[in-house]
Amino acid sequence: MKKYIIFAGALFIAPQIWSQELEPTDAIQFGSNQLNGSARYNAMGGAFGAIGGDVSAIQDNAAGSAVFNYNNISFGANISGRKNNASFLNYNATEKNTALDFSHFGAVFVIDGKEDSKIKNYNFGLIINNQATYDNNYRIQGINNQSIGNYFLRHANFGDNGSPIPLDLVQTRQGETIGDLYNYLNSVPNGFPAQQAMLGYQGYILNNEPNGSYSLNVAPGKYYQETLMSTSGFNSKLTGNFGLNIDNKYYLGANLNVSFIDFNKSISTFEENTASVTNGVGTILFDNNIYTYGSGFSFNIGGIAKITENARVGLSYESPTWYGLNDESQQRLQTYNYENGVRSMYDVNPNLVTLFDRYRIKTPSVFGASFAYIFGKSGIISVDYKIKDFSTTKYSSDTSNFNDLNNYYSNNLKSSSEVRIGGEYRISQVSLRAGYRYVQSPYKQTNIIGDVNSVSGGIGYSFGSARLDFGYSFTHQPISMNVISSGLNDYASVKTKHNNFSLTYSFSF
Repeated sequence: MKKYIIFAGALFIAPQIWSQELEPTDAIQFGSNQLNGSARYNAMGGAFGAIGGDVSAIQDNAAGSAVFNYNNISFGANISGRKNNASFLNYNATEKNTALDFSHFGAVFVIDGKEDSKIKNYNFGLIINNQATYDNNYRIQGINNQSIGNYFLRHANFGDNGSPIPLDLVQTRQGETIGDLYNYLNSVPNGFPAQQAMLGYQGYILNNEPNGSYSLNVAPGKYYQETLMSTSGFNSKLTGNFGLNIDNKYYLGANLNVSFIDFNKSISTFEENTASVTNGVGTILFDNNIYTYGSGFSFNIGGIAKITENARVGLSYESPTWYGLNDESQQRLQTYNYENGVRSMYDVNPNLVTLFDRYRIKTPSVFGASFAYIFGKSGIISVDYKIKDFSTTKYSSDTSNFNDLNNYYSNNLKSSSEVRIGGEYRISQVSLRAGYRYVQSPYKQTNIIGDVNSVSGGIGYSFGSARLDFGYSFTHQPISMNVISSGLNDYASVKTKHNNFSLTYSFSF
């Protein structure tokens, strides 16, 4: 089912057969998992690759289900609080967001093997886990020497395979509305850059030159700029699992996974000239709404072995996730243009949702190795290591060419290592937990997206066959963001902080 957001006035739906301007960070986001599982799993930093016995751990190492000796059901929820501090051209801005969301539901069913068999039990699991939640807000503000009009100028002068967009594609004909022209551009080669050029031209940001190129009609000066970005949605995974317990020493497992993405991104970019304007555009407001949705498939295999009575090792592999995704886009541009001191307002609003052709993303595969030492019934220490090569991220489509984007990934991304450390100490029915997680930046230049550092802790209480667990984690990651997707050279430095509180109830039978 498609989702449409209706603006004032009539809304039209139109297909787009030519590639949109995709953000490279979107595929990285879809290929990265947050620490978002059961409260016990979160509290121990997700270091469960050699432990198992938790429904959230099964998605890291499929052999984790084989450790269960009894049927188990687990479910939980999270409260997430995010704070983003952005510094842009000596100006600071802060945005916060709080959200309550479902974290997971899972069930593992144990079938005992024959009494004289080395296979002690056959385990089957069904888990749905919210791998990532996208509820977040960002705000960037500052005074810049460059206008966001350069975004429209770039598309206008280079959008036709490196040449200017023809003037005929940015001018309306007699009886033709902005929506009609925007819709028509959906069907032409290089339709997206032509649409951006048309918006800029119709909003008086651009002038056409006799040689066929375009120039800025933005009044000179310094520009106060502010971008508000709001995201929402989820990336959930439904997992079917099979596990084998061999002689209570070796545990094997396999998963088949179906992932679901539902991602909304709304960006509003405002610019105002700080000087008094007599001629040219003095104010710009540019709104973009993008809705991405689709599903993907992947599989896992894994094993856990007891090398002594107390020590365990684990190995795991997760295949790439092969996503099929759709994008829907809406745009609106409003400007104030001055001629000899007289101000005119232009509302360039196509009132149209563009449906882009379905495209595919292949995210990186993941290899994992784990070690755990179990101190009888007193406690656990566990260490996990994972590696994921983000340079192998690939876009593909039956109608669009993504060579430039794929080359960007190959040239700018690298393998990312992840280390998780977790511990648990039991005092009678109470369990105390702590963890640490480090994820290396996928970028060769780490100023674009920095490393992830996370500390966590929690407590659990056992009622015998049931358990109630609470977990807390704090995650920090520096990133860079631009006021607008292209055309400007200045980036904002954003410090992201994420507090996550999780509660889980589980019981065995």
